[in-house]
Amino acid sequence: MAQNQQTATLSNLYAELNRFGQKQEYEKAVRIANKILQQHPEEFAAFNCKIVSLLLLGNFDEALQALNKDKTHSGSLKFEKAYCEYRLNRTNEALNTLKSVTTQDVRTKELLCQVLYRIEQFEECYNLYRDVIKNSQDDYDSERETNLSAVIASLQLWGLKDMSDPGLEENSYEICYNNACYYIGKGDLKTALEKLDKAEDLLKSDTDLTEEELDEELAIIRVQRGYIFQCQNKNEQAAQLYNQVLKTKPSDVGLVAVVSNNVVTINKDQNIFDSKRKIKAATGDNLKHKTVSHQRKHINVNQCLVHMYSNQSEQCHQLAKKLMDQHPELDSPLLIRAAQFVRDKKIEEAVELLQEYVKIHPSEAFKAQLIISQLYLNQGSVYLACDALKALGDLAYKPGIVSTLVALYLSQEDKESASEVLINAVNWYKKHD
Repeated sequence: MAQNQQTATLSNLYAELNRFGQKQEYEKAVRIANKILQQHPEEFAAFNCKIVSLLLLGNFDEALQALNKDKTHSGSLKFEKAYCEYRLNRTNEALNTLKSVTTQDVRTKELLCQVLYRIEQFEECYNLYRDVIKNSQDDYDSERETNLSAVIASLQLWGLKDMSDPGLEENSYEICYNNACYYIGKGDLKTALEKLDKAEDLLKSDTDLTEEELDEELAIIRVQRGYIFQCQNKNEQAAQLYNQVLKTKPSDVGLVAVVSNNVVTINKDQNIFDSKRKIKAATGDNLKHKTVSHQRKHINVNQCLVHMYSNQSEQCHQLAKKLMDQHPELDSPLLIRAAQFVRDKKIEEAVELLQEYVKIHPSEAFKAQLIISQLYLNQGSVYLACDALKALGDLAYKPGIVSTLVALYLSQEDKESASEVLINAVNWYKKHD
């Protein structure tokens, strides 16, 4: 009798749980699910409903805690666990959870695509999206094609891989926008502008968007159009578009960061007060998941320049050194640091840094040695300037370098050294004729 009563109570609780779920009263659904689990901890259906309700409420942290605590049921809810981790920006954890799924269904693969996109594994993301599109037929094909176009644009835009135009139908402003980014990456700015114009037309014809939503989406298109103008050295037009966007105070902090950084690039060593405000907007702690690593690198380089132009020597050196350690492939942090040493009137430190640069990047020796030579000349150290030019090896015999060396030695009334330069140059050309 007691068993029958217990079964009836459980059935009643599930009926209540189902009713709250259908009415989208998810907080009440969670309470009922907890009530079931207190009495019947083995009930997977109740645990599943609890987790789904928490996800629909946006309570990802609470859902993840419940999944981590309940080892009995969580093994069957790896997708839900990965989704919580993804939404909480625990992206690498989400990746590991998804990779542990032995048989991946479409939704698992699609979440994995989003995770791969966020961690900038664009090529793997591209291959997986193609697999999903090829092996699924449902109402989400157009959304997948939009996402695929974003991945292709990223591969091309950030110089990771030369991609072919996939020929996706441009039936949405998102695909047109992504294709514009793709053509920017290709260097075809004319076609990119045409795609942005088409994207804007499609956007304005979307009657489902509110005025606020329309402004937010138009801002993205205008920023990209501004970037194209900037690439074409039409800085006035670019700045006008950027300022127009910033005046609307877009909610997308990533977009604000990119616009602000672009304005700093246009400002260069002018409008320092404005640049300091803009770079602050581009370097907040909340931007890590709103910008890609390529953008963050260039924002940090601009921050370094703003420190230098603002006479913040210590901050400039600290950030430049940090960037040199984090991104050894970048030339600019080292060169900025050398420039800061010059501003600090520490010429020897600047020269040492540039010589270190030559060792790391022998192909850049010509440019670096010319800079070193100029630094010595600015100090009035003509012979040291000549030594820097002569350290160019075979490049020291270029006609322009030879004539410069001769002129410099003659300026010191050192006819012997000038003559030696000419004789060495003649002998070099005889040997290499």
